[in-house]
Amino acid sequence: MRYDAIIVGGSFAGLSAALYIARARRRVCVIDAGAPRNRFADASHGFFAQDGENPLAMIAAARAQLAGYPNAGFVAGEAVSARAAGD
Repeated sequence: MRYDAIIVGGSFAGLSAALYIARARRRVCVIDAGAPRNRFADASHGFFAQDGENPLAMIAAARAQLAGYPNAGFVAGEAVSARAAGD
C-alpha cells in the first residue's frame, strides 16, 4: 500500500501526528518497535487532562483510536532505511 505519510515511532508524538493525518483523510502508517522510551515510568506528566496517567495505557488508548480509521496502518518493527518513490 502507498501512504501519504509514514511515521517512525508509535509513542505520544508519533500517534498524535498519525491521528491528525488520518483525520485529514490521508493514508498514514506508523512503524513502531513497541519499546517507548517512557515504558518504565509509572506515570506521565505534562499532558493536559492526562497528568499522572500510565503512559502505556495512554499509548494503548491512542492506538485504539487510530485503529478506527481505515486509512491508518501499523507495522510492528524498526525502520532501517527510507527512500522516495516518485513524486
